Amino acid sequence: MAIRFLALILGAVLLVPATALAQAFPSRPVEFIIPFAPGGPTDIAIRLIQPQLSANLGVPVVLINKAGGGGAIGMDQVAKAKPDGYMLAASVRSTLTVLLATQPDVPYKTTDFAPIGAFAFDSGVVLVKRDAPWKTLEELVEHARRNPGKVTYGTAGLGTNSFFTMELVKQAYGIDMTHVPFGGSGPVKNAVLGGHVQTGSASLSAMISVVKSGDLAILVTSASKRLAALPNVPTLTEKGHPEASLSTWMEIYAPAKTPAAVVERLSQALDKTMKDPTVLAALDKAGLVAEHHDPESTKKLIEREQDLVSRVAKKLNVGK
Repeated sequence: MAIRFLALILGAVLLVPATALAQAFPSRPVEFIIPFAPGGPTDIAIRLIQPQLSANLGVPVVLINKAGGGGAIGMDQVAKAKPDGYMLAASVRSTLTVLLATQPDVPYKTTDFAPIGAFAFDSGVVLVKRDAPWKTLEELVEHARRNPGKVTYGTAGLGTNSFFTMELVKQAYGIDMTHVPFGGSGPVKNAVLGGHVQTGSASLSAMISVVKSGDLAILVTSASKRLAALPNVPTLTEKGHPEASLSTWMEIYAPAKTPAAVVERLSQALDKTMKDPTVLAALDKAGLVAEHHDPESTKKLIEREQDLVSRVAKKLNVGK
C-alpha cells in the first residue's frame, strides 16, 4: 500500500504541467551578463529594453558588464552558471559564430547555450576623426597602400564582428594595417577620438551620438543598404564587397540545460517587450533596428551564420 501511494505521489509530481513551473519563475532578480565594456552596442541595446523586460518578468533585471576575450570571458561564465534562468547572457551572435571560428582557445561551445531570442541588430561602420585627412574609404585605402602596416585601427577585440569586418576590408582592398584590440565599441570610440588609433570599426549605435555631434565621420557601413540614419554614407555592398556586410545581432542566451518551461517564460517576456512602442522608439533613436526572433528561429540564424563565418574564416586563413 505504501509503495502504491508513493508511486501515485511521484506520478502526480511528474504530471505537473510546464506552465506551472514557468509561473513559479522568476521569484528573484535575474542577472544578465554583458560580455563587453559599457558603451558598446550590446550594452546600449539591453539597457534600452531593460525597464520593460523587468516589468514583464515581474522582477528586477540586473545588468553586469564583464568584458574580455572578445566576449569569451563573460559568455563562459554564463555557460558554466547554474541552469535555472537566473543568470543569462545579453550578448551578440558573433560570440557564438565569429569568435568560435577565429579563436581556437574559446572555452565554450555553441551547444553550451539555449537561445532565448534575438531582439535587434546593428550595422558596423568604419570611422575616423572628423578632421582626419581621409574623407572617403578609398582615400584611407590609398594611404594604407602607400604606408603598409603603419595605419592603426581599433576594434572591439579579436573574434568580434568589428574585427571580422576589418579583416574582410583588408582582404577586399589588399591592404596591410595594424590591429589594436579593445574591450568593446565604447573604448574604440574613445581611442579614435583621442587619436590613439587612426581609424576603427564599431557598431553604429555606439557611435551615433559623436557622429551627430560631428566629432567622428563614418566612411562606410556594413549594412546591406543605406541606413536612414546615414543616407549619405555608402555601404560595402555598394562598393562591391557584400561579403563584408556582417550585422551585429543582439541576443539573449541561457545555459544549455535550462528547463524548457523557464526558457519559454523568458522568451514570452522578451516577445512582449519587443511589442512595446516605447521600446521600439528607443531602439530606433539609438540607431538599432528592432527585429524579434523566438528561440527556435534564433537557433537557425546562429547555425546559418556559423556556416558563413566558418567559410570566410578559412578564406581569410584566420582562426582554427
